[in-house]
Amino acid sequence: MSALFDQVRADFPRAQTAAYFDNASSHPISVHSAAALHRYVDWLTHELGEPWWPQWAQPRDQVKTLFAQLVNADANEIAFARSTLEAESNIINGMADHLAGGNVVTTDLSFNPCIYHYMVRQQQGLDVRVVKNRDWQIDMDAMEQAIDGNTRWVSVALVSNVNGLVADVAALSQLAHAHGAYLYADIMQAAGAVPIDVRAMGIDFAACSTFKWLMGVKGFAFMYMREDLQGNVLTPSQPFGGVHLNYAPWVETPDVDADDILFSPNTGAGAYEVSYPSYEGVVCARESLSYIHRLGVDNIRAHVRSLTDRLQEELPAKGYESITPLGNESPILAFSVPDPDAIMASTRAAGVHVAMRFGNKLRISPSVYNNHADVDRLIEALP
Repeated sequence: MSALFDQVRADFPRAQTAAYFDNASSHPISVHSAAALHRYVDWLTHELGEPWWPQWAQPRDQVKTLFAQLVNADANEIAFARSTLEAESNIINGMADHLAGGNVVTTDLSFNPCIYHYMVRQQQGLDVRVVKNRDWQIDMDAMEQAIDGNTRWVSVALVSNVNGLVADVAALSQLAHAHGAYLYADIMQAAGAVPIDVRAMGIDFAACSTFKWLMGVKGFAFMYMREDLQGNVLTPSQPFGGVHLNYAPWVETPDVDADDILFSPNTGAGAYEVSYPSYEGVVCARESLSYIHRLGVDNIRAHVRSLTDRLQEELPAKGYESITPLGNESPILAFSVPDPDAIMASTRAAGVHVAMRFGNKLRISPSVYNNHADVDRLIEALP
């Protein structure tokens, strides 16, 4: 296993220039994904033209299949989006009838812009309940009090960007379903980093962008929607498609028995997509998802666990209090620190990249290419 990840390190040039521990913000792409993007740019530069269209269909479909396999879904339950937040908003918009008169429940360990998104909807009349954490973990007792017979929607982060907490989404799903609500999981900080099984976890809807643990680019995301909920509970809120104009001068011989403007609404997961997805996102994700499948998410998690376990042991000994539970199964750690400015100055000077969030919360997020030499460098850089 160690030899495998020694080879992986060579696939990420970022590992040669810094001890980069900020993958929860943005993950570098591999040389394989970079090569795929270069091939696409070369096509744009030299061969742009209609022959691209039949070539485009195959990678687009392959990407959906690869992502579906990663989360144990069917490809017809996967749609493209531009960001995680856009996808969640798109789903909420498509559930207007279902949500009418009901309430939604989320937590303060969700991604901050997601909470903002719900606060705006609250101003527009939606009953929103934000459950506060208890000791940096989801307060299940408070969730049980917040979720009632009028709850229609529960939104949680499978892995919190705040401290890497892995939510017990199976328990939250059971709680939501017992009250007739659906569970949405933001899997932005989870997909590619921790195992996901939407069936076993009871996840009804989910979304994630690719530029974090899926090792892709910004502006490209996936949206998961349970097939049996499509078209009834969830309706398309941003229609996209084409029409046939059945009158002169568009056609020489109009069909007198047909309407002037003919169209067939899209069906399936594609009905929830808005315009064309990012071609760059597709060609990059095909490489990165294939790469992740070759490594195996379980192997990725095992490799990173050795680094996070060590950090959980050594940083508190230096006086940094962990706000990530011991034994937590994600690659994200967060610590309360006494002097954020001093830490950021010393780590930058040492070529070590970490994140400082929420004032004094040091966030460290190692990935597949990091090793114990990087951890040594980080620990030495911390004052």
